[in-house]
Order: sequence, then structure tokens, then C-alpha cells
Amino acid sequence: MNISSEQIVAGTLLIFSSLVFAVGGILYSGRVILKWPAGETPGYLRWERGFVIASVLVLIQGLVLLARMLEAAGSTILAPLSMVTFLAGAVLIIVAETLFLSRQEWVYSSVVIYVVLAFLSQAAFGLALLQTGLLPGWIGWVTIIWNLAWLVILPIDRPLNIYYPWLHYAAPLLIGIGLLVRS
Repeated sequence: MNISSEQIVAGTLLIFSSLVFAVGGILYSGRVILKWPAGETPGYLRWERGFVIASVLVLIQGLVLLARMLEAAGSTILAPLSMVTFLAGAVLIIVAETLFLSRQEWVYSSVVIYVVLAFLSQAAFGLALLQTGLLPGWIGWVTIIWNLAWLVILPIDRPLNIYYPWLHYAAPLLIGIGLLVRS
């Protein structure tokens, strides 16, 4: 796969992960905030959390391609470490989401570890973007600041619930758009 087609696929996957999550987020809002009657049906929660899990899986695929491009551009240490860190967190949140489906309660320690690992790994991806110049520097800086800021803000502002999954899709969406514009 040449660089341009790899950028297109990576960018598309990163954007698509945000769109898949948006469906899960809308279903969550319908169930919890808007109190849709359908939200009380047994299959509704499976669809809702299934979209959240699917978005993580698509995000992993996009980040793997991004890490490969960053490695090829010279980030031989930071890019693979960022990917492994995100992958470790992703395994934890997929297990936590799956257990939530069966128990209707969170394994909160797994959720917290995922949130920390996801923010740190995405900030590291931002550093790798700065290191390589694969995308404009401002995208790297926004990625770093976004992730580190939420890593500080959430435990202070929401110490009992720091799991706001949509926060983990903003930087990948921006990076995905940047990759498609540059391809």
C-alpha cells in the first residue's frame, strides 16, 4: 500500500470510528437522557453498547495504520508505544463494556485505566505527529492539549465518573480529516 492510499484508509477509519461512536452516543442519550420507551427493551442496550465497542475496534484499526505511517516517517519509538498503550486500554474497555451488558454495572477500575491510557496514548500520537511532520503541527498540538487537558479536568470535575467516551474520538476525527486533506 503506498503512502497516499494508506493515508486515505487510515483517515477514513479514524473518521468512521467517530461516526460509529456517534450512533452509540445517540442511543445512550435516547435511553438515559431522553428516556425513549425503546430504551427499556432488552435488545436496546446491546445495540447501544455494541456500537460503542465497534467504534473502539474501528479506532484501533485506524490508529494501527496511523502508527505505521508515523513509524515510516521516523517515529520509531513513540508511534509503536502509543499504539500498544491504546491497545492495552482498548482491551480493558471492551471487557468492561461486555461485562456491563451482562451485569448492568461497570468494572470501574478497568474504565479508569482505559480513560488514562487512551488520553496518554493519543497525546503521544500528537507528539509523534509533531516529531514527524506527517500533518501540520497545529494538529499535533491540538491532539496533545486536548488529551492532557481532559486527563486533568475529568478527575477534578467528575471524580466519580470520568468515562465520557466521546472525548476519545475528537482527536482521531481531527487527525482523520487531516490525513484525508493531505492525501
